[in-house]
Amino acid sequence: MTLHTIPVLSRFERFRDLHEGFFVIPTIWDSLSAIAAEDAGFEAIATSSAALGYANGILSSERAPFDLVTSRLRTIAEAVRIPVSVDLEDGYPEVTGDITDSIRRIIDTGVVAANIEDSPGSHAVPLVAAEDHARAIARARQAAEQAGAGFFINARTDVFLLDDGLPDSKSIAEAVRRANLYLEAGANGVYVAAKNLSDDQVAALGQGIRGPLTLLAAPEGRSFGHWRKLGVNRISLGTLVIRNVYAAIQTQLAELRDSGTVLPFPPVDIDAVLRRGRTQFAG
Repeated sequence: MTLHTIPVLSRFERFRDLHEGFFVIPTIWDSLSAIAAEDAGFEAIATSSAALGYANGILSSERAPFDLVTSRLRTIAEAVRIPVSVDLEDGYPEVTGDITDSIRRIIDTGVVAANIEDSPGSHAVPLVAAEDHARAIARARQAAEQAGAGFFINARTDVFLLDDGLPDSKSIAEAVRRANLYLEAGANGVYVAAKNLSDDQVAALGQGIRGPLTLLAAPEGRSFGHWRKLGVNRISLGTLVIRNVYAAIQTQLAELRDSGTVLPFPPVDIDAVLRRGRTQFAG
């Protein structure tokens, strides 16, 4: 059994089936964070373009090089058994020429899903025209089918990140319109990128969008059961994990500096963790 045959297919099927219910997907940036999420019991993981960038000294307003992204994806996918999704931003058209080539190269890393957004790589306004993004989604779907790979396309709309003064009702209507257009073009699900949505707004999205809905976890600690009741299928943690990791490192080192004593080592064998990731697909 190898990474790019049966495991990838079964990963896709598991990932697709998760969207029939409700689940939380941690956002990771390297092999160790991926293994930690798997060991914590999560059933799928996703890269965050911002988190991957942060881990490599790249600002969220900048763009991680495509070769860096694919290199990290390959090591992540080889380190875990659970499905891996990638934040593909707008598909990197300036690098690959077209999203079809991006999808082929992404599939070759072993991941089984991607978020593809309708804002340009610079996150500038205006958004890509809905019809143009739908055509890009259709090309991505065709590329996945030609590769013979099960691949989950989560079309992301950034309507709520566009500060153009649209009333909430019009933003909801436009998000629903774009979402359903992308689903018709071949997307498996939709990610509405937004912060601080009201319950009524979330419910309107859940009722209007004809496919699995992903939202960003709200910072105020709203329960996951609450999201599920409103029609959400998947919750992304965004940059929450890497921010907490940074804060934990900073706190521990500050404590060491101030106390003048070495902190006890946690009972974690990192070599064993990485060795397991390297060998789990052998045989």
